[in-house]
Amino acid sequence: MDIVVKSFNRPYYLERCLRSIEQYVTGAYTVRVLDDGTPPEYLARIQELFPTVTIAYSPRYEQKVAALRRHVAGGAAFDERVIPIAFWKAEITKCSDTFLLLEDDIWLTESLDLGAMAQQMREHRLATVKLSWLGNPRLVMGRRRLLADNLEALIPDIPLATRLVFLNDLRARSVLYRLGLLRFFKTDMEYQLPLYALYSVASAFFDKAYWLYLWEDSQVSIDEAQQLRRAVQWQRQHQPQFAKTQREITKTSFITSATNMFAGVNFDVFRFSHHLNQAWLRGELDTMRGFPRDLPEDYLREFLEAAHDPHTTYSEWQRWTACFKGQYQRLGCEVE
Repeated sequence: MDIVVKSFNRPYYLERCLRSIEQYVTGAYTVRVLDDGTPPEYLARIQELFPTVTIAYSPRYEQKVAALRRHVAGGAAFDERVIPIAFWKAEITKCSDTFLLLEDDIWLTESLDLGAMAQQMREHRLATVKLSWLGNPRLVMGRRRLLADNLEALIPDIPLATRLVFLNDLRARSVLYRLGLLRFFKTDMEYQLPLYALYSVASAFFDKAYWLYLWEDSQVSIDEAQQLRRAVQWQRQHQPQFAKTQREITKTSFITSATNMFAGVNFDVFRFSHHLNQAWLRGELDTMRGFPRDLPEDYLREFLEAAHDPHTTYSEWQRWTACFKGQYQRLGCEVE
């Protein structure tokens, strides 16, 4: 089985992700890193640490590296934000029929038997198996049926309101829009949440054909609403099953981000990543500190203060972190 890890400019987390794979995964597998702009000196170190890992580079890899270097040197702000969806699809096409999808800031926390999982996915025609839902029951709504140890079928419960207002069943959304009534309903996200029983951005096993269907060739940016609608289309056309682990077995970071910035917060995530990346490259940053929890905030504070960068102060990082976590907390997710 292939394990696919999407990465961008956080090699210290990529190392943590890959070490967790070595620690917890059993069975025959290959690891494919799909990188979208991590500077080459960092990827060279990753390759030294993990010589069996294959690294593939997005078509705009060199342009994104150059843009990062200009940004951290005080030049033009990073503006290379096109998501390499065609690249992802081309690389996933090469993968095993069932694959595990992670991102560089996601790490495993429990044992994972790939052979057993592949067998369960074939036997039960599973389109996807979720490994994480951030403690939010709204992301795994539905009835459950035990399939194996720490694996249960998830029969999605899609409310009528979601079908009418978000999926436009019976043309209800179109009618509401024409009548000017759509503004009186909740935000689309409220209606989307139950559909995440069918879909995950990462931290999940996927049937390859299903994952490829979720992404249109013309897409150049992330549009999860589009992925959710296509997930429903696949469900209606192919009648697959969906599943989740009984316990969440991956974690992710809520104190860092690859690109997120917030208005009114003087915190530059690209410079932040640069300082941590450089400390990691010098051998000063221990990627497994605090594992299996995230890197301790007091630990990262040491690197911020050592950088003496007015754009990455500890106080502004705290404000930034509150904004970043708040996005998920408002949806009912649990964050460390």
